[in-house]
Amino acid sequence: MTIFIPLLLLLLLFVPPLYGQDSYAEFERGLGLSNSQKTQMEGIKNRYINEWRALKQESIRKRLELQELNKNPAANPEKIDKLRNEVGEIERSRNNLYNQYRGEVSRNLNKEQRERYNSFCDTEQKQKVRSFRPRRYGR
Repeated sequence: MTIFIPLLLLLLLFVPPLYGQDSYAEFERGLGLSNSQKTQMEGIKNRYINEWRALKQESIRKRLELQELNKNPAANPEKIDKLRNEVGEIERSRNNLYNQYRGEVSRNLNKEQRERYNSFCDTEQKQKVRSFRPRRYGR
């Protein structure tokens, strides 16, 4: 028993919280969407998801390529700058796509739902910014 309590305390300190894993799904359920709103939301999500995934994959591919170039001391600096610009452009496209998605979703909500949705999204964005650690890619 004396070993069990300290072990339990250690586990509680080092196990990540589970409450955030389904936070958006739980949030969406809490909005109280009507059936037609749910259908509209699903349609909006389906219109954006493939493009979002393609941009994410392209960003990952370019970042890996950039990482490899930065490991090579004889790498072409112009090519590195070009890749950095391309990564930045992809990220801007992803942000624009997200803003379009968010705007479309917001337009399909009533005033109370919209306020809660926008508040949730703003909070999520702030948390992402706070946890963002810029990659330096060998600079």
